[in-house]
Amino acid sequence: MTRPDAGPSRRAFLGALGAGAVAGLAGCVGADEGSTGDGRADWPHPYFSPEGAGYNPRATGPASKPSESWGIDVNGLELARPVVFDETVYLATSDRLRAFSVADGTEQWSVESDSQSGFRSSVTVDSERVYVGHVGARTGVLAYTHDGEEAWHAPTESSVWAPVVRPEPDRDRLYASDTAGNLYRVRASDGAVEWREEVFGPVRSLAARYDTVVAGTEGGEVVALRDEGVERGATGRWRTKHPGGVQALAIAESNDVFAGFFGAGVARLRGGLRAGAVDWHREEPSPHGSLVVGPRRVFSTDGTGIDAFDKRAGSPSWAGGDDFFAPPAGAGDTVFVSDTSDDGGVVAYDAGGGVGLGDTRVGAERWRYDLAGRALTGPTPAGDALFVVESGGDDGPRRLVALRAE
Repeated sequence: MTRPDAGPSRRAFLGALGAGAVAGLAGCVGADEGSTGDGRADWPHPYFSPEGAGYNPRATGPASKPSESWGIDVNGLELARPVVFDETVYLATSDRLRAFSVADGTEQWSVESDSQSGFRSSVTVDSERVYVGHVGARTGVLAYTHDGEEAWHAPTESSVWAPVVRPEPDRDRLYASDTAGNLYRVRASDGAVEWREEVFGPVRSLAARYDTVVAGTEGGEVVALRDEGVERGATGRWRTKHPGGVQALAIAESNDVFAGFFGAGVARLRGGLRAGAVDWHREEPSPHGSLVVGPRRVFSTDGTGIDAFDKRAGSPSWAGGDDFFAPPAGAGDTVFVSDTSDDGGVVAYDAGGGVGLGDTRVGAERWRYDLAGRALTGPTPAGDALFVVESGGDDGPRRLVALRAE
């Protein structure tokens, strides 16, 4: 682990500000300035919660067009969007796990993998640990303290691609999966593997709610299991197969599952007595990464734009946008998306879609901020800020940037 002695250099914001920008608020997630409503102010999991909804009921992120608050160079291949816990932003690249101050981007600590190893999943953070998938000399899940000290290693058979999920913070367990088709229950306090179940196929997506764990495989299978405890392990609830690998999973309060498939759209799969049955299925678009499952709508980005569907019926609600090859994020009544084109940026949409029909809308786009290069990750709203990794433009370094309204 390394600790820097100096903070990052600052950079003037790019792009002109629109009229009506509001005064900037202090960059303190803990103080919770700049966010309102129920829910938490940070974003501790790449899909916000272990259920995988990609949605925070609290209205976080810039309410009006932002400018760059700070930016710091990051090297390596980014694995997914940054996550935020309390006052710290965490980012995993293929060779480093790093922690930065939410307020000003000062690097708090970093951990490097050795030359024969690397990090493989995005980061999950709770009040006790920082969890990340690892492959190489010690394949499995690595857990660190909030100060960057290694706490434990939970071995797995192969790479851990799906982010770790811990559905109940007050219970000493979490779940991980690997590309050999295994699901693991791991003791959160010391990393002991308490049981392992085969789901047959590389696991790309993982979600959990209470005792229900849902895994999505590269072969298009969605498998729901119930955790029966350390002695009994997991029992299968249902299994269903669809064309295309599973790209996204989210578990609703009803235990219905929203699933996105590579090249095969989005489906709502029933829980309860009709477990696994298709409630509705939209063949297009196919999500790039996770979904946003809000109170009334489901949002998906597929590289050609963003599509919103009625949550209950699956009917199209509205559509819009550009090259959105990154998963969206929902907060309150706003959906944030990353434009991954060469001259891309970040866009904030009214979750209701404004007024209009289809992709012809008035008032759907709340603001757009142009980055120096294209966005490389989905956006992360937390407190009054929005965090994203961008390419840096022509020959520029990759950068983690924080955007705040003035």
